[in-house]
Amino acid sequence: MSKSLLACAISGSESALVRIKTSGSGRYIITACRTVPVGSSDLAGRKQPHTVRKLLSLADEWRGETLALCVCPDAYFPLNAYFPGSLRQDARRDYCRIEATHFLERPDDYLYDHVPYTENTGDPVEKHLVLFYRAEPFKALAESFASQHPLLFCGSPLQPEVYRSRITGGKAAFLDLGRCHISLTVAENGRLAFFSCHRIKDRQEAEYFAIHELKSHPDCREHDVHASGEMADRKMIRLLEKETSCRVVPPDIPRGVEFSGRNTSAFRSSAVAKAVTTALMAIGI
Repeated sequence: MSKSLLACAISGSESALVRIKTSGSGRYIITACRTVPVGSSDLAGRKQPHTVRKLLSLADEWRGETLALCVCPDAYFPLNAYFPGSLRQDARRDYCRIEATHFLERPDDYLYDHVPYTENTGDPVEKHLVLFYRAEPFKALAESFASQHPLLFCGSPLQPEVYRSRITGGKAAFLDLGRCHISLTVAENGRLAFFSCHRIKDRQEAEYFAIHELKSHPDCREHDVHASGEMADRKMIRLLEKETSCRVVPPDIPRGVEFSGRNTSAFRSSAVAKAVTTALMAIGI
């Protein structure tokens, strides 16, 4: 049975909406793809109402359809936590909220995502990454979308990236070069293998930490590293490849995803790639 899903990805300076249809036989077709040059940096201050209206207008044509939302915060606050392996998803959320009260001064001001690590081998207690980030302005944006669409997912790129390693098989590496942080995520077959995050003040610090992380992990020399974020320009990618011997590439569309039209130029957008990956993860939920 075929079904369709909308997915919107909000990066630092660009946003994308895709509509994906699936036939249930493993085929995914992008039937619509739209981008706008606004992002999370425009969701603060006086620009916020206009930006929210612009983002909502991307999906006006399909009001009432289910939507998944991927947001890219400026800063992450990671915490490794250990949960009983037999916990159901709703019980794990309760554990995450408990961890937030111990880890954060104002836990209600934060959202979080959590994923299990690959090192869990059926032990009674499993290691998870709980990734906290500030709720606003993304919580308000999610509420605005939810007034027009059933909201299936709202979160950072962490869960979609980890899920991508499940649908492609093997390992996948993702380097996020944002304005205020750099993070490296390595996932394998739908579980997290490694995560690191550093706060940065300028481009020089971004270069230093990115080179350090890529050099420290052999997996990054054996697999493509998908780089995104405001600082992931050609100059940065050339520098990282020269200094680390890694192959650093922009985010791409997973195999098995087709485009219904002829113009595929929008696929070069990292926001579109994040939206597609988010859609695939949401369909698999």
